Amino acid sequence: MQFSFQNRVLHQLAAGLNQTWGQTLAQLLLFVPAITLALLLALPGQLLAQQQPATEQAMVIPEAANATQDLENRLDTVRTQLAAISQSIQDRRRHLDVMRQQMAEAQTESERAEMAAEIAEIERLLQASRSTFESVATGGIDSSLFRDEPEQPFDWQQELFEIVEPFLDQMKQFTETPRNIERINREIARDQAKLVAVNRALTNITNVIATVEDDQLLTRLQALENTWLQRRSDLELGINLLQLQLQELRDEQQTFWDMLRQGMLSFVQGRGLILIIAVAVTAGFWSLLQALPRITRRKHGVETVGKRKTYSRLMTVSYQVFCVLASLTILLLIFYVSGDWLLLGLAMIILIMVVLGSRTYLPRFMNEVRMLLDMGPVREGERIILNGIPWEVKSLNYYSILVNKELQGGVLRVPLADLTSQISRPVESEEPWFPTRKDDFVMLSDETYGQVLLQTPEVVQLRHVGSIRTFSTPAFLDASPRNLTRDGFGFAVTFGIDYQHQAICLDEVPGIFEAAVTANLRAAFHDGLASVLVDFREAGASSLDYLIYVMMHGSAAGSYWAVGRIVQQSCVAVCNERGWIIPFTQLTVHQGDGFETLRTIRS
Repeated sequence: MQFSFQNRVLHQLAAGLNQTWGQTLAQLLLFVPAITLALLLALPGQLLAQQQPATEQAMVIPEAANATQDLENRLDTVRTQLAAISQSIQDRRRHLDVMRQQMAEAQTESERAEMAAEIAEIERLLQASRSTFESVATGGIDSSLFRDEPEQPFDWQQELFEIVEPFLDQMKQFTETPRNIERINREIARDQAKLVAVNRALTNITNVIATVEDDQLLTRLQALENTWLQRRSDLELGINLLQLQLQELRDEQQTFWDMLRQGMLSFVQGRGLILIIAVAVTAGFWSLLQALPRITRRKHGVETVGKRKTYSRLMTVSYQVFCVLASLTILLLIFYVSGDWLLLGLAMIILIMVVLGSRTYLPRFMNEVRMLLDMGPVREGERIILNGIPWEVKSLNYYSILVNKELQGGVLRVPLADLTSQISRPVESEEPWFPTRKDDFVMLSDETYGQVLLQTPEVVQLRHVGSIRTFSTPAFLDASPRNLTRDGFGFAVTFGIDYQHQAICLDEVPGIFEAAVTANLRAAFHDGLASVLVDFREAGASSLDYLIYVMMHGSAAGSYWAVGRIVQQSCVAVCNERGWIIPFTQLTVHQGDGFETLRTIRS
């Protein structure tokens, strides 16, 4: 019996690859973390192996003697098996000669057809016995390796399978022994089931022979019995051979940790070393290429670069593409020179998958390239709005730099992909980058008044009524803050006097109020006062009202509410000095005919 398990596995894998080779390629990537795990676990195992005590080395001689005894026992078993197989071949040859003679003497076509089928079966079994004999004698060598195979037409799937075959072989080595044990157990169970059926058939044939008296029928039954006896002998021999192979596999089977340590040591000493060298050399080469521009600029004393021109950007992008291609070439060249086709094939497969997968991202990649060339919707030195905050595009690169000098920590490093949806515009010299600065006093749209303590791209903090109030920066901008410190502020007060002073309300009163308010504000704020406007506003329901509008410089922003109080105090002081009456709201109720009618009804 010929055991070609490896060939069957390869053919099954090829069939699976023919159906869905993409899934097989994806599964290849699972081997990379397995190798890494093996590498990490191998080193402790190797250290433990090096720390074994010297007393264990004294056990080598007894183990060698046991190995010699085991070898002799196996040779005896092999000789016994070869003798049994040789006897089986001779018996089949004799049986074949008898069947051919009976076929020649057959008189009907149906008998000759039946005997021809039986002869074909005997020839197949005879060929199987010869193959089994050769396999046992050669120690299980697959003789199909030495057969000349005809040239096959080009099949790209088969070629791809040959590329990944070393990788699959490495994967199979981890589970080869357990899989062989499981396969042999299945074959033993199948042959034992056949043996049970053969024994039942022989029992039935023996019972029939015991009751037959016809010589011709007896002769045919005895020939049939010999055929089934030969089948039983072949099955018993096959089961014995499988059990012997099973025992050998179990004797040679290592523990999981021994297999893992052996695989890790093999990887570290061979393919792992090549992989480490390739990665280290590629990383060093990439770092050198990236450092060359900085070294060149430092050599020429150029530390900062202003707005770059288009050709300079084109050279920068081209140089980065060259760095990527050169580094990949170095990596593949190391794998090629080392002769490790597994790593070379795996690297090429990964590159092909990356190239195929990049088709989806090609449009976005082209947009980013245009932006790097300063030809896209966002350009260096211009202004964009990001999260509601204005930013100056300081530089465009894989990580672009955005600056807002009015904010604390106002420097952002933003991925280029996040800017592809933005649009920039030129900066106007008088445009503000933020409505406030630290320590400015502001008034929000909801009459919240406070001093700016902190303003960053994320939060703005105000000191409000003795406590700290925090806003998100976009929410702070939505509140339409008025900066009282930067450009100053105005404060309007309405003050009224009684109608009995109507004669002087237009000539004397405004000037007196203006002089008093100006004097008091200058005394309180020195140079903080910009101007004072007092003008008659309207003749109200119970008073003659004046509008007092005060313009203050930003230095007085911290006393915003005090300005209004001083204006009111100044006006009241003038009224007290001049004897002017400050009226209060009066309500006069006039009774009409309706009240008299209501009183009459109630009475």
